Amino acid sequence: MLYEFKGHRPVVDPSAFIHPQAAVTGNVSIGKNVYIGPGAAIRGDWGRIVIEDGCNVQESCTIHMFPGVTVWLKEGAHIGHGAIVHGAIIGRNCLIGMNSVIMDNVEIGDECIVGALSFIKAGEKIPRRSVVAGNPAKMLKEVSDEMLRWKTEGTALYQALPGEMRGSWQKTEPLSPLDGRIQQGAKPKIEDYRSWKETPHSSDEGSDQVQEPAAAYGKREFTIDDYLLMEETATQKHEYYQGEIFAMAGAKADHNIITSNMMMFLAHKLWGSSCPVFTSDQRVHVEANTLFTYPDLTIVCGKPVYYQDDEMNLINPVVIIEVLSPSTKNYDRGDKFKLYKGLTTLQEYLIVDSQSVLLEHFYNDAKGDWILQKYEQLTDEVTIIKAGVSLSLADIYKNTRFPKLTH
Repeated sequence: MLYEFKGHRPVVDPSAFIHPQAAVTGNVSIGKNVYIGPGAAIRGDWGRIVIEDGCNVQESCTIHMFPGVTVWLKEGAHIGHGAIVHGAIIGRNCLIGMNSVIMDNVEIGDECIVGALSFIKAGEKIPRRSVVAGNPAKMLKEVSDEMLRWKTEGTALYQALPGEMRGSWQKTEPLSPLDGRIQQGAKPKIEDYRSWKETPHSSDEGSDQVQEPAAAYGKREFTIDDYLLMEETATQKHEYYQGEIFAMAGAKADHNIITSNMMMFLAHKLWGSSCPVFTSDQRVHVEANTLFTYPDLTIVCGKPVYYQDDEMNLINPVVIIEVLSPSTKNYDRGDKFKLYKGLTTLQEYLIVDSQSVLLEHFYNDAKGDWILQKYEQLTDEVTIIKAGVSLSLADIYKNTRFPKLTH
């Protein structure tokens, strides 16, 4: 909604899109191809707000000031969900991360990146092409060309969004479940929702629901430092391999149940031992081939060792467990296993199917050869050799929704 205040009316270019649940008040100027998301509050009541061409102010952002101040978002500024900009100047082609707070009289130079949840205190001057993060925020490094390209491509999606919204967005009534199933009968085109062409996704054959993305590495070039910095402020997990960063999506219920079952039983059986088990929040780094990833479960026997002693990136797991999803099973069995073999400490690799009763246990024998043993019955029991514990498949698959397990 647009509101006049003390004779000041917002000036809005016709190519911009302002969501009707946003509130734009008073002395506000909005340029071409600007996107203003629902819940945004842009209050030009005590001063002036200038939002130049190609900016986006995402959902639940607040832009305001003390009396007599002008807030200025220069061309291509990208204000992430929930951020607050109070009396500041945001430079051209900057990224302000989600839920960040930019205080009064802050001047952020062109092409800067501010990490999510950062707090920039009043009066700070941030030089051009700086990476800033933390509370209070600190300048960490210079924005690389690849980081800037990544940011610019993301902003381009929002610059195209106003035209798309004007062309196809409208109020509607919900479909009934039956109508929804009929409408969704055709397999969705996942590519319509890609952020970048280099980020491929796949869906389960014959299914109309998106699965975890199959891992495929594109042509982007990020350094390890770039990745680690971005992962500090990211709101979802990403893998890294030879200069490529890509998102890891969530999993279906059975995948999560199997992972939880195994974690619970392993944690209980390994309690007090020298072999702790880690959840999927533990990132693993394979120094031999640069892979950073998040296995579903990881076991270390002895003292954990971390990349550059950062206590974040484990480099000495002896056992890795992956629970398969339909779109990742080939990757987990093939290329990812090859990458994991770059870990000199790795002795066992377990992959557990989430659609049928099947556990594949690879272990390294005395000759250094990888031996495979399969388990396909609920009465089977697998022994994790290095940890000295056994798990029954009945326990692993307990409470899953497979038809054969519900009778």
